Amino acid sequence: MNFKKLFDYSEPLVAAMTLLVATLIFMTVYGAQVFYDIKLAGDTVEVTGSAKEAVVADRGRLVINIETKTGVFDQQAGTERIQKAVESVITYLGTQGLTEYETPAGYVSADYYYPQNSAAVQTGYTLMRSVTVRSEDLEKLSSLANNMGPLAGTGYTVTAGGLELTYSKLDEMRVKLLTNAIQDATDRANAIAAESGRGVGLLRNATGGVVQVLPLGGVDISDYGSYDTSSLNKEIMVTVRATFGLK
Repeated sequence: MNFKKLFDYSEPLVAAMTLLVATLIFMTVYGAQVFYDIKLAGDTVEVTGSAKEAVVADRGRLVINIETKTGVFDQQAGTERIQKAVESVITYLGTQGLTEYETPAGYVSADYYYPQNSAAVQTGYTLMRSVTVRSEDLEKLSSLANNMGPLAGTGYTVTAGGLELTYSKLDEMRVKLLTNAIQDATDRANAIAAESGRGVGLLRNATGGVVQVLPLGGVDISDYGSYDTSSLNKEIMVTVRATFGLK
């Protein structure tokens, strides 16, 4: 290859390529300058602020599952047995001062045996009921969730469906954190404006983000919001996107 021809501007192709490259460089530099000018001409700055606060769960929800099995022809006996089990659970909850509960509709499914190379044979039914109990006494709920023994009985099994711990003043906390998040956004806007020798004017627009309820120290946030129900100690975080005028 003759490299000298690459710099021979008398060649039409070389001249055309040189002009094209020069044009692209000019457009890139000019385009960047236009973008910069537009941002300044808008006289606004957009920032994101956030705020978080630690809280302790003050409400609990525990689901108690009750299950019994019957043969093919004694489903009614199973229904009566599981109803008595529900009543027994409710009585025990009353002795513990746990009086806020509900008993959702039950569930019945058929059980089958599947012999090899043969059609399925029904062997009976599985009946399920549940009792959902709520309370501010988290110690009692936690103790019950860890020990289903007092609820056990003959002919049925009782299991805990998981203890959910929540914070009842979330709405109030959200308002407080939104205020703090806007202040954080204001501080960030001031820092950005100061770099260009300008000041921050009025707040022109603010959009609050989703609420994140995380385990204390947790960082697993979601675009759609999150709500941790397993931890006693939580952290509530709120974000806000704000636009300020510049002066």
